[in-house]
Amino acid sequence: MKKLTLIFTAVTAFACFFACTNRNLSIEGTADATTIENLKTAIIGESNASATYVLVSEQALNHGEHGIATMFEAASVAEAIHAQSHMLVLNDLGESIEVITDPQISESLAENMQAAIDGETYEYTEMYPPMVKQANKEDLVDAVRSFTYAKKAEARHAQLYTEALELFKAGRSNEIATTWYVCPVCGNLFNTLKGYEICAICGVGKNSFITFEK
Repeated sequence: MKKLTLIFTAVTAFACFFACTNRNLSIEGTADATTIENLKTAIIGESNASATYVLVSEQALNHGEHGIATMFEAASVAEAIHAQSHMLVLNDLGESIEVITDPQISESLAENMQAAIDGETYEYTEMYPPMVKQANKEDLVDAVRSFTYAKKAEARHAQLYTEALELFKAGRSNEIATTWYVCPVCGNLFNTLKGYEICAICGVGKNSFITFEK
């Protein structure tokens, strides 16, 4: 087990999240929590997801599943972007957080993909909505924006993971894209740039997207 101090500077610093554990650590009780408490909860959850996805990406690559490996490599950075955004807001409110980490995954790639779907679905349907509501109540505009970006991105992540899992189970994983893109502002995830000029969540131009390929 290792202690990780979350440091946020640029995309190259995202590796600081990669030693975290599973997504569901300490993400309960958001309904009555303050926005500062919610920011800390979200940082833990997103950091855990980022770390877990690195392990799943490595697992997929070891199984020769290049599309899935690249998807989770990109997703790990997307989750780190969420954690970075939340941390910047937290710092502006005069707070900080350290995360104790110990990542673990299942031996089954399919199970890990399903767990990722479940985690993303939990976040955008149950975790983030009350956080957004509370931040609005406290009139913390930056927190509202950070939570909202993450909530919308997680919905997109869940959709893409579901599509990939269906192809994997059907023996058609060769149809999963091997080049993926991440919006550096909101963590939106793309398996193609066709039809996109800007990020639908935050409006950043596609030329700014981070590219991942095997």
